[in-house]
Amino acid sequence: MRKAENSFFDKRIADRCGPTRNEANAIRELLHGNINHTEAATRFTNDISESRTAEASRESLWGMWKLLEDTARKFPEHHDKLVNLVDAIRQLPDLVIRGETAVRWPELPILAWSWTENVFDRDVSAYSEDQISITAFTAWLCARQLVDFLSAAEFDFYVAFEKDPQASSALKAGDIQRLNVNVPVAAQWILHAGEAIYNCEESFDLEARDGLWTGQPGFSYDRWKLWKERAEWVCGLNKVVRRETVEVARKMVERMNEIEDDDS
Repeated sequence: MRKAENSFFDKRIADRCGPTRNEANAIRELLHGNINHTEAATRFTNDISESRTAEASRESLWGMWKLLEDTARKFPEHHDKLVNLVDAIRQLPDLVIRGETAVRWPELPILAWSWTENVFDRDVSAYSEDQISITAFTAWLCARQLVDFLSAAEFDFYVAFEKDPQASSALKAGDIQRLNVNVPVAAQWILHAGEAIYNCEESFDLEARDGLWTGQPGFSYDRWKLWKERAEWVCGLNKVVRRETVEVARKMVERMNEIEDDDS
């Protein structure tokens, strides 16, 4: 595994448009267990801290967050370390350059824009282990209340559970493909941020969508129940969808039951 990690970071350092050597090595050393998340946060942001102007420091944020995203996609077994890294970055003092507040680290500046462009704008017709991994990481960030990206989960649930026919006999090839692609993605929100979603009653100013859900946009307990019913339905699609799709739907239902039981 360490060989794969070294290859990953070395390739990014060699990329002229990639992260700085200090940024890549900070995460590398964190994943290898050589430094803790507090030291990694300082080293990861060091080059930005040494920027000559406030504008230059803010422009450098894009590359830093992209490296975090790429690492989370590639190494889901290290999500816990990466989540702690983000938490440590939030606790860094504001960066002041020549009397101007350049970066307010507690706000994780530009992270939301980066995730909107690179994570949430995804191909819903193409299966991707990387997408499943980054969604799990994002859900974990939400569960730790480090970011507020729960509204993005609504689209993943919609595509996975609200667009397909109610009866398995009516499923077409495109429906099956959509289930195989999107159920594993949507399930990550429940597996890693299920309690936050269960307790959320926000509309997020979302617009109504077509499909099986005919209630108000956003999150609600009734919509939660629909997602659970549809996940249970997917559990019965053996030899129709991929075995992995059935298995992750089963885990999702189990987690939803646990959350409901804890609330009773």
